[in-house]
Amino acid sequence: MGEALAVKYRPQTFQEVVSQKSVITILQRQIDLKQYTNCYLFCGASGCGKTSIARIFAKAINNGKGRPIEIDGASNNGVDNIRSIIEDAQQRALDSEYKIFIVDEVHALSTNAWQAFLKCLEEPPMYTIFILCTTNPEKIPATILNRVMRFNLNRLSTEEIYKRLCYISQQEGFTNYEESCDYISKMCNGGARDAIAYLEKAASYSKQMDIYLTTEALGTISYKTLFSMINSIIDGNGKELFENISRIYNQGQNLVLLVDQLVDLTLNIEKYCIFQDISCTNIPSSLLDSLTYTANIDNNIDYFAKLSEELLSLKNMLKYDTNIYTTIEITLNKILRLGV
Repeated sequence: MGEALAVKYRPQTFQEVVSQKSVITILQRQIDLKQYTNCYLFCGASGCGKTSIARIFAKAINNGKGRPIEIDGASNNGVDNIRSIIEDAQQRALDSEYKIFIVDEVHALSTNAWQAFLKCLEEPPMYTIFILCTTNPEKIPATILNRVMRFNLNRLSTEEIYKRLCYISQQEGFTNYEESCDYISKMCNGGARDAIAYLEKAASYSKQMDIYLTTEALGTISYKTLFSMINSIIDGNGKELFENISRIYNQGQNLVLLVDQLVDLTLNIEKYCIFQDISCTNIPSSLLDSLTYTANIDNNIDYFAKLSEELLSLKNMLKYDTNIYTTIEITLNKILRLGV
């Protein structure tokens, strides 16, 4: 079994970390001066590099000696777990200068666990450093937040993720990957780990990374189909619209995902109508002709704003629906009759 791409291409040095320049600058200065605090908190969305930076920082503090002790806060969230960690923290490391604990998903700790941990932070062992990582800092007690050095990590930009995916694709010998990398970078919500996982899934289908093969591999609806459906709504062509829905349904694809993608595409068409710039959207630049054609209608901004609202209402209706297919057909038929 080969190594997962997200593991294989995980940054090993600060120079390899994508984005987070200000955070890295501060941490690097602390390393240069050998001046550390006893507890750090890295906050940020999933896949933005919290754990990677924590590992790199821990390695640099100890000049590559020893290894940090990594703990999953979600599965070790009880007071007994924390007491065990605190007891371990009192003992000096044998193979490095500092004993470093990296606690992931730290927001999952129980109230009693936090209370036990607070005492350790108030009187921290001299040669122990805690690096806490979380996606939900608002769940951490204020008494803890007052005693840590906090860093907020940014979501990665689409361009940064695109460049990283292209680099990985080149290293792995993928072909025709640029458009697929563009597509994936715009659908991963700033999470590099998710983006690399999507890339790996698409590559397992075919190393010839054609965009249509990629959307099929990822289980998403192709832009060709989505634009066709939007154009059918604009033209009032119910027959073509419902044929597309029937085909998607019979192929076993997720109809909730279909509506999600229609909402997203309609919103992005609206953005294009306002700004006349495809870079303001999440639509791959190779689809500019399709985008321009669909957006070229009278009162386009108002039209797509109303269509976005109707599709968003449909999306919300499906949350607790037990007959999704019928609800989608009824709602889209209503949109066709009203002409939005």
